[in-house]
Amino acid sequence: MAVVAFTRDSVMSRHPLGALAALLLAALPVGAQSRLPAIRTLGPITARSAEPLGAVSAAVPLPDGRVLVNDVLQRRVVMFDSTLAQMSVVADTTSATANAYGARGGGLIGYRGDSALFIDPASLSMITVNPKGELTTVRAVPRANEIQALSGAQGRPGFDTQGRLIYRATPRPRAARRDARPVVGNFVMPELPDSAPIVRLDMANRSGDLASRASDTVAALKINRPDVKVTQGADGRISVNTTVHPMPSLDEWALLADGTVAVIRGHDFHVDRYKPDGTATSSPKLPFDWQRLDDDAKAFIIDSTRTAMEKQREEAQRMMANAGGPMAFMQAGGGEMMMSAMGGGGMGGGMGGGAFVMMGGPGGGPPQRGGGQGGGQGGGPNGGRGGQGGNGFQLPPINLVNPNELPDYRPPFLAQAALGDLDGNLWVRTTAAPTGDGGAIYYVIDAYDTVSDRVQVPQGRIIAGFGKGGVVYLAFRDTEGRAFLETVRLR
Repeated sequence: MAVVAFTRDSVMSRHPLGALAALLLAALPVGAQSRLPAIRTLGPITARSAEPLGAVSAAVPLPDGRVLVNDVLQRRVVMFDSTLAQMSVVADTTSATANAYGARGGGLIGYRGDSALFIDPASLSMITVNPKGELTTVRAVPRANEIQALSGAQGRPGFDTQGRLIYRATPRPRAARRDARPVVGNFVMPELPDSAPIVRLDMANRSGDLASRASDTVAALKINRPDVKVTQGADGRISVNTTVHPMPSLDEWALLADGTVAVIRGHDFHVDRYKPDGTATSSPKLPFDWQRLDDDAKAFIIDSTRTAMEKQREEAQRMMANAGGPMAFMQAGGGEMMMSAMGGGGMGGGMGGGAFVMMGGPGGGPPQRGGGQGGGQGGGPNGGRGGQGGNGFQLPPINLVNPNELPDYRPPFLAQAALGDLDGNLWVRTTAAPTGDGGAIYYVIDAYDTVSDRVQVPQGRIIAGFGKGGVVYLAFRDTEGRAFLETVRLR
Protein backbone atom coordinates (compact mmCIF):
# COMPACT_ATOMS: atom_id res chain seq x y z
CA MET A 1 0.00 0.00 0.00
CA ALA A 2 1.70 3.17 -1.16
CA VAL A 3 1.85 6.22 1.09
CA VAL A 4 0.66 9.29 -0.86
CA ALA A 5 2.07 12.58 0.36
CA PHE A 6 -0.01 15.74 0.03
CA THR A 7 1.16 19.26 0.67
CA ARG A 8 -1.01 22.33 1.06
CA ASP A 9 0.36 23.86 -2.16
CA SER A 10 -0.39 20.76 -4.22
CA VAL A 11 -3.93 20.50 -2.86
CA MET A 12 -4.71 24.17 -3.51
CA SER A 13 -3.39 24.05 -7.08
CA ARG A 14 -5.02 20.76 -8.15
CA HIS A 15 -8.41 20.79 -6.48
CA PRO A 16 -11.25 23.26 -7.07
CA LEU A 17 -11.90 23.30 -3.34
CA GLY A 18 -8.21 23.64 -2.62
CA ALA A 19 -8.55 26.40 -0.05
CA LEU A 20 -11.05 24.36 1.97
CA ALA A 21 -8.87 21.25 1.68
CA ALA A 22 -5.87 23.21 2.91
CA LEU A 23 -7.82 24.33 5.95
CA LEU A 24 -8.78 20.72 6.62
CA LEU A 25 -5.14 19.69 6.37
CA ALA A 26 -4.20 22.43 8.79
CA ALA A 27 -6.80 21.12 11.24
CA LEU A 28 -5.34 17.61 11.25
CA PRO A 29 -3.80 16.46 14.54
CA VAL A 30 -0.11 17.14 14.95
CA GLY A 31 0.63 13.43 14.60
CA ALA A 32 -1.02 13.22 11.17
CA GLN A 33 2.14 12.65 9.11
CA SER A 34 2.37 11.63 5.49
CA ARG A 35 6.11 11.79 4.81
CA LEU A 36 8.73 9.79 6.60
CA PRO A 37 12.33 10.82 7.29
CA ALA A 38 14.98 8.96 5.36
CA ILE A 39 16.44 5.82 6.93
CA ARG A 40 19.89 6.36 8.38
CA THR A 41 22.35 4.15 10.24
CA LEU A 42 22.45 4.55 14.01
CA GLY A 43 25.93 5.42 15.13
CA PRO A 44 28.86 5.62 14.87
CA ILE A 45 29.80 3.36 17.78
CA THR A 46 31.69 5.50 20.31
CA ALA A 47 32.65 2.86 22.89
CA ARG A 48 32.70 -0.91 23.36
CA SER A 49 33.13 -2.79 26.62
CA ALA A 50 36.67 -3.98 27.13
CA GLU A 51 35.53 -7.14 28.89
CA PRO A 52 33.28 -9.67 27.15
CA LEU A 53 29.97 -10.71 28.68
CA GLY A 54 27.80 -13.78 28.49
CA ALA A 55 24.58 -12.17 27.27
CA VAL A 56 23.31 -8.61 27.68
CA SER A 57 19.61 -8.45 28.51
CA ALA A 58 19.34 -4.89 29.90
CA ALA A 59 21.46 -1.78 30.43
CA VAL A 60 20.42 0.80 33.04
CA PRO A 61 22.36 4.10 33.29
CA LEU A 62 23.66 5.52 36.56
CA PRO A 63 25.03 9.02 37.34
CA ASP A 64 28.20 10.24 35.62
CA GLY A 65 27.59 8.02 32.58
CA ARG A 66 28.12 4.73 34.37
CA VAL A 67 25.85 1.87 33.37
CA LEU A 68 24.58 -1.30 35.02
CA VAL A 69 24.31 -4.39 32.83
CA ASN A 70 22.36 -7.58 33.48
CA ASP A 71 24.47 -10.48 32.21
CA VAL A 72 21.87 -13.26 32.36
CA LEU A 73 24.06 -16.02 30.96
CA GLN A 74 26.82 -15.59 33.54
CA ARG A 75 24.24 -14.69 36.20
CA ARG A 76 25.69 -11.41 37.32
CA VAL A 77 25.07 -7.66 37.32
CA VAL A 78 28.11 -5.60 36.38
CA MET A 79 28.83 -1.88 36.25
CA PHE A 80 30.86 -0.10 33.56
CA ASP A 81 32.27 3.39 33.67
CA SER A 82 31.24 5.94 31.04
CA THR A 83 33.94 4.76 28.62
CA LEU A 84 33.03 1.06 29.11
CA ALA A 85 36.72 0.45 29.83
CA GLN A 86 36.44 -0.38 33.53
CA MET A 87 34.07 -3.06 34.87
CA SER A 88 33.18 -4.06 38.40
CA VAL A 89 30.85 -6.81 39.62
CA VAL A 90 27.76 -5.68 41.54
CA ALA A 91 25.99 -9.01 42.01
CA ASP A 92 26.90 -12.55 41.07
CA THR A 93 26.71 -16.08 42.45
CA THR A 94 29.92 -15.90 44.49
CA SER A 95 30.38 -15.15 48.16
CA ALA A 96 31.83 -11.74 47.27
CA THR A 97 28.31 -10.36 46.83
CA ALA A 98 26.63 -12.78 49.23
CA ASN A 99 25.30 -14.83 46.31
CA ALA A 100 23.00 -11.94 45.38
CA TYR A 101 22.31 -13.34 41.92
CA GLY A 102 20.17 -16.44 42.20
CA ALA A 103 20.03 -19.67 40.25
CA ARG A 104 17.89 -18.22 37.46
CA GLY A 105 18.24 -15.31 35.08
CA GLY A 106 16.93 -12.14 36.76
CA GLY A 107 15.75 -8.71 35.66
CA LEU A 108 17.13 -5.20 35.98
CA ILE A 109 14.96 -2.07 35.89
CA GLY A 110 15.57 1.60 36.58
CA TYR A 111 14.30 2.94 39.91
CA ARG A 112 13.94 6.35 41.52
CA GLY A 113 16.85 8.55 42.49
CA ASP A 114 19.20 7.17 39.85
CA SER A 115 19.11 3.73 41.42
CA ALA A 116 18.03 0.38 40.03
CA LEU A 117 16.23 -2.76 41.14
CA PHE A 118 17.54 -6.24 40.51
CA ILE A 119 14.69 -8.76 40.30
CA ASP A 120 15.72 -12.22 41.51
CA PRO A 121 13.17 -14.89 40.49
CA ALA A 122 14.86 -17.57 42.59
CA SER A 123 14.29 -15.78 45.92
CA LEU A 124 11.24 -13.73 44.79
CA SER A 125 13.03 -10.59 45.91
CA MET A 126 14.00 -7.13 44.69
CA ILE A 127 17.43 -5.77 45.60
CA THR A 128 18.12 -2.05 45.35
CA VAL A 129 21.33 -1.00 43.61
CA ASN A 130 22.26 2.51 44.76
CA PRO A 131 23.96 5.19 42.60
CA LYS A 132 27.35 3.93 43.78
CA GLY A 133 26.61 0.47 42.39
CA GLU A 134 26.18 -1.05 45.84
CA LEU A 135 23.54 -3.57 46.91
CA THR A 136 21.35 -2.17 49.66
CA THR A 137 17.72 -2.90 50.56
CA VAL A 138 16.19 -6.32 49.89
CA ARG A 139 12.40 -6.55 49.57
CA ALA A 140 9.93 -9.21 48.55
CA VAL A 141 8.41 -8.77 45.10
CA PRO A 142 4.87 -7.36 45.31
CA ARG A 143 3.28 -10.31 43.50
CA ALA A 144 5.12 -13.60 43.41
CA ASN A 145 3.00 -15.00 40.57
CA GLU A 146 4.13 -12.10 38.34
CA ILE A 147 7.85 -12.64 38.87
CA GLN A 148 8.58 -13.40 35.23
CA ALA A 149 6.72 -10.30 34.06
CA LEU A 150 8.72 -8.19 36.53
CA SER A 151 11.91 -9.78 35.18
CA GLY A 152 11.21 -8.36 31.73
CA ALA A 153 9.81 -11.39 29.95
CA GLN A 154 6.82 -9.45 28.63
CA GLY A 155 8.19 -6.02 27.84
CA ARG A 156 10.34 -3.79 30.03
CA PRO A 157 8.69 -2.82 33.33
CA GLY A 158 9.50 0.41 35.10
CA PHE A 159 8.31 3.14 37.46
CA ASP A 160 6.34 6.25 36.54
CA THR A 161 6.93 9.71 38.00
CA GLN A 162 4.64 8.89 40.96
CA GLY A 163 6.63 5.80 41.95
CA ARG A 164 4.11 3.28 40.59
CA LEU A 165 5.40 0.06 39.07
CA ILE A 166 4.09 -0.61 35.56
CA TYR A 167 4.36 -3.93 33.80
CA ARG A 168 2.50 -6.26 31.44
CA ALA A 169 0.80 -8.87 33.55
CA THR A 170 0.36 -12.50 32.56
CA PRO A 171 -3.24 -13.22 31.54
CA ARG A 172 -4.99 -16.14 33.13
CA PRO A 173 -6.61 -18.85 31.01
CA ARG A 174 -10.38 -18.80 31.05
CA ALA A 175 -12.40 -21.78 32.20
CA ALA A 176 -13.20 -24.26 29.48
CA ARG A 177 -16.61 -24.18 27.85
CA ARG A 178 -19.19 -26.49 29.32
CA ASP A 179 -19.51 -28.39 26.06
CA ALA A 180 -15.76 -28.88 25.72
CA ARG A 181 -14.64 -32.49 25.55
CA PRO A 182 -11.89 -33.85 27.84
CA VAL A 183 -8.47 -33.91 26.21
CA VAL A 184 -6.78 -36.40 28.51
CA GLY A 185 -8.73 -38.33 31.14
CA ASN A 186 -10.84 -35.70 32.89
CA PHE A 187 -8.62 -32.82 31.82
CA VAL A 188 -10.37 -30.19 29.73
CA MET A 189 -8.18 -27.67 27.92
CA PRO A 190 -8.92 -24.15 29.22
CA GLU A 191 -9.54 -21.31 26.80
CA LEU A 192 -6.29 -19.46 26.28
CA PRO A 193 -6.54 -15.64 26.42
CA ASP A 194 -6.04 -13.34 23.45
CA SER A 195 -5.42 -10.18 25.49
CA ALA A 196 -3.25 -9.13 28.43
CA PRO A 197 -3.46 -6.20 30.88
CA ILE A 198 -0.93 -3.47 31.54
CA VAL A 199 -0.94 -3.10 35.33
CA ARG A 200 -0.03 -0.01 37.37
CA LEU A 201 0.87 -1.01 40.93
CA ASP A 202 1.15 1.63 43.66
CA MET A 203 4.15 0.54 45.69
CA ALA A 204 5.06 3.69 47.63
CA ASN A 205 3.44 5.02 50.79
CA ARG A 206 4.18 8.40 52.39
CA SER A 207 7.44 7.21 53.86
CA GLY A 208 8.60 6.04 50.44
CA ASP A 209 8.64 2.35 51.30
CA LEU A 210 7.44 -0.33 48.92
CA ALA A 211 4.41 -1.08 51.03
CA SER A 212 0.95 -0.60 49.60
CA ARG A 213 -0.43 -2.80 46.86
CA ALA A 214 -3.20 -0.73 45.25
CA SER A 215 -3.34 -1.40 41.51
CA ASP A 216 -5.33 -0.61 38.42
CA THR A 217 -5.38 -1.76 34.80
CA VAL A 218 -4.02 0.89 32.46
CA ALA A 219 -4.83 -0.75 29.13
CA ALA A 220 -5.37 -4.09 27.42
CA LEU A 221 -3.14 -5.52 24.70
CA LYS A 222 -4.00 -7.92 21.96
CA ILE A 223 -1.58 -10.83 22.19
CA ASN A 224 -0.92 -13.88 20.07
CA ARG A 225 -3.09 -16.73 21.36
CA PRO A 226 -0.92 -19.86 21.21
CA ASP A 227 -2.33 -22.92 19.47
CA VAL A 228 -1.67 -25.67 21.99
CA LYS A 229 -2.97 -29.22 21.57
CA VAL A 230 -2.76 -31.92 24.24
CA THR A 231 -3.23 -35.51 23.11
CA GLN A 232 -2.80 -38.95 24.59
CA GLY A 233 -1.46 -41.84 22.54
CA ALA A 234 -2.49 -45.48 22.63
CA ASP A 235 0.42 -46.20 24.99
CA GLY A 236 -0.94 -43.64 27.45
CA ARG A 237 1.82 -41.09 26.88
CA ILE A 238 0.71 -37.45 26.83
CA SER A 239 1.91 -35.18 24.05
CA VAL A 240 1.78 -31.37 23.98
CA ASN A 241 2.15 -29.70 20.58
CA THR A 242 2.33 -25.97 19.97
CA THR A 243 1.82 -24.45 16.53
CA VAL A 244 3.66 -21.18 15.97
CA HIS A 245 2.40 -18.21 13.99
CA PRO A 246 5.55 -16.34 12.89
CA MET A 247 3.93 -12.98 12.14
CA PRO A 248 0.75 -12.40 14.12
CA SER A 249 -1.06 -9.08 14.35
CA LEU A 250 -0.73 -7.92 17.95
CA ASP A 251 -0.23 -4.89 20.17
CA GLU A 252 2.92 -3.84 22.01
CA TRP A 253 3.65 -1.36 24.79
CA ALA A 254 6.40 0.76 26.34
CA LEU A 255 6.77 2.98 29.39
CA LEU A 256 7.89 6.49 28.45
CA ALA A 257 10.09 8.88 30.42
CA ASP A 258 7.18 10.95 31.80
CA GLY A 259 5.31 7.89 33.06
CA THR A 260 3.01 7.62 30.05
CA VAL A 261 2.16 4.12 28.87
CA ALA A 262 2.32 3.96 25.07
CA VAL A 263 0.40 1.14 23.37
CA ILE A 264 1.08 0.53 19.68
CA ARG A 265 -1.91 -1.06 17.97
CA GLY A 266 -0.91 -3.57 15.34
CA HIS A 267 -4.08 -3.70 13.26
CA ASP A 268 -3.65 -0.16 11.90
CA PHE A 269 -0.34 1.04 13.43
CA HIS A 270 -1.41 3.88 15.68
CA VAL A 271 -0.37 4.86 19.22
CA ASP A 272 -2.63 5.12 22.27
CA ARG A 273 -1.10 7.05 25.16
CA TYR A 274 -2.26 6.58 28.77
CA LYS A 275 -0.89 9.36 30.95
CA PRO A 276 -0.19 9.18 34.69
CA ASP A 277 -3.10 11.55 35.44
CA GLY A 278 -5.58 9.12 33.86
CA THR A 279 -6.13 10.93 30.56
CA ALA A 280 -5.69 9.13 27.25
CA THR A 281 -5.02 10.18 23.66
CA SER A 282 -5.01 8.31 20.37
CA SER A 283 -2.85 9.18 17.38
CA PRO A 284 -3.75 8.92 13.70
CA LYS A 285 -2.37 5.95 11.79
CA LEU A 286 1.38 6.14 11.39
CA PRO A 287 2.67 6.10 7.82
CA PHE A 288 4.03 2.73 6.81
CA ASP A 289 4.83 0.96 3.57
CA TRP A 290 2.39 -1.92 3.93
CA GLN A 291 3.70 -4.87 1.93
CA ARG A 292 1.19 -7.23 0.41
CA LEU A 293 2.03 -10.93 0.74
CA ASP A 294 1.06 -13.16 -2.17
CA ASP A 295 1.02 -16.95 -1.98
CA ASP A 296 4.68 -17.25 -2.99
CA ALA A 297 5.76 -14.73 -0.35
CA LYS A 298 3.79 -16.56 2.35
CA ALA A 299 5.35 -19.89 1.43
CA PHE A 300 8.80 -18.28 1.45
CA ILE A 301 8.24 -16.86 4.94
CA ILE A 302 7.11 -20.19 6.36
CA ASP A 303 10.00 -22.11 4.78
CA SER A 304 12.60 -19.56 5.87
CA THR A 305 11.18 -19.36 9.37
CA ARG A 306 11.20 -23.14 9.74
CA THR A 307 14.84 -23.30 8.59
CA ALA A 308 15.89 -20.54 11.01
CA MET A 309 14.01 -22.04 13.94
CA GLU A 310 15.40 -25.51 13.33
CA LYS A 311 18.91 -24.06 13.46
CA GLN A 312 18.07 -22.34 16.74
CA ARG A 313 16.54 -25.55 18.05
CA GLU A 314 19.78 -27.38 17.31
CA GLU A 315 21.70 -24.58 19.01
CA ALA A 316 19.51 -24.88 22.11
CA GLN A 317 20.14 -28.63 22.16
CA ARG A 318 23.89 -28.05 22.05
CA MET A 319 23.67 -25.42 24.79
CA MET A 320 21.83 -27.85 27.04
CA ALA A 321 24.52 -30.43 26.40
CA ASN A 322 27.20 -27.94 27.45
CA ALA A 323 25.24 -27.07 30.59
CA GLY A 324 24.82 -30.71 31.56
CA GLY A 325 21.14 -31.19 30.82
CA PRO A 326 17.92 -29.18 30.54
CA MET A 327 17.69 -28.18 34.22
CA ALA A 328 21.28 -26.97 34.36
CA PHE A 329 20.72 -25.16 31.09
CA MET A 330 17.66 -23.35 32.46
CA GLN A 331 19.47 -22.43 35.67
CA ALA A 332 22.39 -21.01 33.69
CA GLY A 333 20.36 -17.90 33.02
CA GLY A 334 17.95 -17.20 30.19
CA GLY A 335 17.37 -20.85 29.43
CA GLU A 336 13.68 -20.51 30.21
CA MET A 337 13.26 -18.20 27.26
CA MET A 338 14.69 -20.75 24.87
CA MET A 339 12.66 -23.56 26.41
CA SER A 340 9.39 -21.65 26.24
CA ALA A 341 10.23 -20.61 22.72
CA MET A 342 10.24 -24.25 21.75
CA GLY A 343 6.81 -24.75 23.27
CA GLY A 344 8.02 -25.93 26.65
CA GLY A 345 6.21 -23.42 28.82
CA GLY A 346 8.17 -21.32 31.26
CA MET A 347 8.22 -17.57 31.41
CA GLY A 348 7.12 -16.96 27.85
CA GLY A 349 3.66 -18.43 28.28
CA GLY A 350 1.03 -16.20 26.73
CA MET A 351 3.64 -13.69 25.74
CA GLY A 352 2.03 -13.02 22.44
CA GLY A 353 5.02 -12.89 20.15
CA GLY A 354 5.36 -16.42 18.90
CA ALA A 355 8.35 -18.65 19.41
CA PHE A 356 10.23 -17.30 16.42
CA VAL A 357 10.60 -13.82 17.84
CA MET A 358 11.66 -15.08 21.25
CA MET A 359 14.16 -17.49 19.81
CA GLY A 360 15.85 -14.96 17.63
CA GLY A 361 16.08 -12.27 20.27
CA PRO A 362 14.64 -8.82 19.66
CA GLY A 363 15.50 -8.77 15.99
CA GLY A 364 13.87 -7.53 12.84
CA GLY A 365 11.16 -10.13 12.48
CA PRO A 366 10.59 -12.91 9.97
CA PRO A 367 12.83 -13.28 6.95
CA GLN A 368 12.51 -10.74 4.16
CA ARG A 369 13.12 -11.44 0.51
CA GLY A 370 16.62 -10.25 -0.12
CA GLY A 371 16.94 -9.02 3.44
CA GLY A 372 18.03 -12.07 5.43
CA GLN A 373 17.30 -12.53 9.11
CA GLY A 374 16.41 -9.65 11.35
CA GLY A 375 18.71 -8.49 14.14
CA GLY A 376 19.59 -10.47 17.21
CA GLN A 377 22.57 -11.76 19.09
CA GLY A 378 23.39 -14.85 17.13
CA GLY A 379 21.97 -18.26 17.90
CA GLY A 380 19.14 -17.51 20.27
CA PRO A 381 18.94 -15.23 23.29
CA ASN A 382 22.21 -16.38 24.80
CA GLY A 383 24.22 -17.51 21.80
CA GLY A 384 26.77 -20.15 22.64
CA ARG A 385 28.04 -23.38 21.15
CA GLY A 386 28.46 -26.93 22.33
CA GLY A 387 28.42 -30.63 21.70
CA GLN A 388 25.65 -33.06 20.91
CA GLY A 389 22.89 -34.38 23.09
CA GLY A 390 21.40 -33.07 26.31
CA ASN A 391 21.36 -35.99 28.73
CA GLY A 392 18.79 -37.64 26.48
CA PHE A 393 16.42 -34.65 26.50
CA GLN A 394 15.16 -33.59 23.10
CA LEU A 395 13.44 -30.29 22.34
CA PRO A 396 10.11 -30.76 20.54
CA PRO A 397 9.95 -30.24 16.77
CA ILE A 398 8.79 -26.97 15.26
CA ASN A 399 5.19 -26.69 14.11
CA LEU A 400 4.21 -23.72 11.97
CA VAL A 401 0.86 -22.58 10.64
CA ASN A 402 -0.01 -23.19 7.00
CA PRO A 403 1.06 -20.42 4.62
CA ASN A 404 -2.56 -19.48 3.87
CA GLU A 405 -3.01 -18.56 7.55
CA LEU A 406 -0.52 -15.71 7.27
CA PRO A 407 -1.96 -12.19 6.88
CA ASP A 408 -2.33 -10.59 3.46
CA TYR A 409 -0.12 -7.70 4.59
CA ARG A 410 3.08 -7.91 6.58
CA PRO A 411 2.43 -6.58 10.13
CA PRO A 412 4.32 -3.35 10.85
CA PHE A 413 5.93 -4.84 13.97
CA LEU A 414 6.15 -8.04 15.98
CA ALA A 415 6.55 -8.92 19.66
CA GLN A 416 8.93 -7.04 21.98
CA ALA A 417 9.12 -4.25 19.41
CA ALA A 418 8.56 -1.16 21.61
CA LEU A 419 10.94 0.74 23.88
CA GLY A 420 10.87 4.11 25.59
CA ASP A 421 14.08 6.15 25.83
CA LEU A 422 14.97 8.65 28.58
CA ASP A 423 14.27 11.67 26.38
CA GLY A 424 10.56 11.01 25.89
CA ASN A 425 10.72 9.17 22.57
CA LEU A 426 8.98 5.92 21.65
CA TRP A 427 11.04 3.44 19.63
CA VAL A 428 9.27 0.81 17.53
CA ARG A 429 11.22 -1.92 15.75
CA THR A 430 9.47 -2.37 12.42
CA THR A 431 9.37 -5.29 10.02
CA ALA A 432 10.65 -3.12 7.17
CA ALA A 433 13.27 -4.96 5.10
CA PRO A 434 16.80 -4.02 6.20
CA THR A 435 18.79 -1.92 3.77
CA GLY A 436 22.28 -3.01 2.77
CA ASP A 437 23.93 -5.17 5.43
CA GLY A 438 22.29 -3.36 8.37
CA GLY A 439 19.98 -4.65 11.07
CA ALA A 440 16.46 -3.78 12.17
CA ILE A 441 14.85 -0.44 11.31
CA TYR A 442 13.29 1.56 14.16
CA TYR A 443 10.71 4.34 14.09
CA VAL A 444 11.59 7.04 16.63
CA ILE A 445 8.27 8.68 17.57
CA ASP A 446 8.22 11.94 19.52
CA ALA A 447 5.68 13.24 22.05
CA TYR A 448 3.52 14.62 19.23
CA ASP A 449 3.14 11.19 17.60
CA THR A 450 5.37 12.24 14.73
CA VAL A 451 7.96 9.87 13.32
CA SER A 452 10.92 12.17 13.91
CA ASP A 453 13.57 9.69 12.79
CA ARG A 454 14.06 6.28 11.21
CA VAL A 455 17.26 4.58 12.27
CA GLN A 456 18.80 1.26 11.37
CA VAL A 457 20.91 -0.48 14.00
CA PRO A 458 24.17 -2.03 12.83
CA GLN A 459 23.93 -5.68 11.90
CA GLY A 460 23.97 -8.15 14.78
CA ARG A 461 22.96 -5.57 17.40
CA ILE A 462 19.95 -5.16 19.63
CA ILE A 463 19.03 -2.18 21.81
CA ALA A 464 19.79 -2.98 25.45
CA GLY A 465 18.87 0.38 26.97
CA PHE A 466 19.10 4.16 26.82
CA GLY A 467 20.87 7.01 28.56
CA LYS A 468 19.84 10.64 28.68
CA GLY A 469 20.79 12.99 25.87
CA GLY A 470 20.30 10.51 23.03
CA VAL A 471 22.62 7.79 24.35
CA VAL A 472 21.77 4.30 23.10
CA TYR A 473 23.29 1.09 24.48
CA LEU A 474 23.62 -1.80 22.04
CA ALA A 475 24.29 -5.46 22.73
CA PHE A 476 26.58 -7.19 20.25
CA ARG A 477 27.84 -10.77 19.89
CA ASP A 478 30.90 -11.55 17.81
CA THR A 479 31.59 -14.64 15.74
CA GLU A 480 33.27 -16.33 18.71
CA GLY A 481 30.10 -16.09 20.80
CA ARG A 482 31.32 -13.28 23.08
CA ALA A 483 28.87 -10.51 23.97
CA PHE A 484 29.80 -6.84 24.34
CA LEU A 485 28.08 -3.60 25.28
CA GLU A 486 28.41 -0.67 22.87
CA THR A 487 27.49 2.99 23.07
CA VAL A 488 26.11 5.14 20.25
CA ARG A 489 24.19 8.42 20.06
CA LEU A 490 20.92 9.07 18.32
CA ARG A 491 22.27 12.28 16.82
